[in-house]
Amino acid sequence: MAIKYENNFPAVEKLIDSNVERALIASSELVRSQAKTNVTAAGRVDTGKLRDDINYKLVKDSGYSGGMASQIGSPDNHAIYNEFGTGEFAENGAGRKGGWFYRAADGTPHFTKGLKPIKFMRNAFRDTKQEVQNIYQQELGKGIK
Repeated sequence: MAIKYENNFPAVEKLIDSNVERALIASSELVRSQAKTNVTAAGRVDTGKLRDDINYKLVKDSGYSGGMASQIGSPDNHAIYNEFGTGEFAENGAGRKGGWFYRAADGTPHFTKGLKPIKFMRNAFRDTKQEVQNIYQQELGKGIK
């Protein structure tokens, strides 16, 4: 009696990678959309640059669990200040106290005590957590019998 062994591991591994990538893309788009909504809801849309620059990119690197990850955020220089706050409003009391003057691009002087944090990214992750989990539950097992 002969036994035939068939190794389907490479095909299954490829299928799982495809499922993970699809789940990463769907969940990243969801979080990105929520972060943009959070910026708008907080009233931090003067030019729209902060909101419009929020994006994600997939990173394939063996240093990540599963070899893949998604990085979601904004390269805008002011994104970190909007997330964590500045001056007297900075999280953990890490900001400058007493306020300061600065000149706007048009030259007009302004006084500020800082910027309140809006936590647009952290809240986007928290607000979409259940939906992201649902996406992964739906996508990861697709095509596996």
